[in-house]
Amino acid sequence: MYPDSKSRSQQLYDRALASLPGGNSRTTVFMKPYPIYAARGEGCRVWDVDGNEYIDCINNFTSLIHGHAHPSLVEAATQQLALGSAFGLPTESEIDLAELLASRFLPAVRKSPNVRAPIMAPTTTPK
Repeated sequence: MYPDSKSRSQQLYDRALASLPGGNSRTTVFMKPYPIYAARGEGCRVWDVDGNEYIDCINNFTSLIHGHAHPSLVEAATQQLALGSAFGLPTESEIDLAELLASRFLPAVRKSPNVRAPIMAPTTTPK
């Protein structure tokens, strides 16, 4: 039962206090007296380091729209990791992504009366 001074989450928090300011790298996930540490996730569920299962309604603040460890995404990520994960050079895959996003969203952006050019979309605000 939370809070439990003998829980694995409490132990991890005590350990984190020695190397992370405030014992946490993300203030949005902190709660008193200590945060619950995740061990794994699958679909819409997440398990903490103490074995408790939860329905994950936060999904990393909506960045996990497909849930945790979706098989298709795990496969795609594994294939890319075998080729390299981060380069100090441009890649063809970033062009592929930009073209996909542009094909889906630029037509709508161009129709917006408050946007003079697509590149201005992120900084243009209605008056």
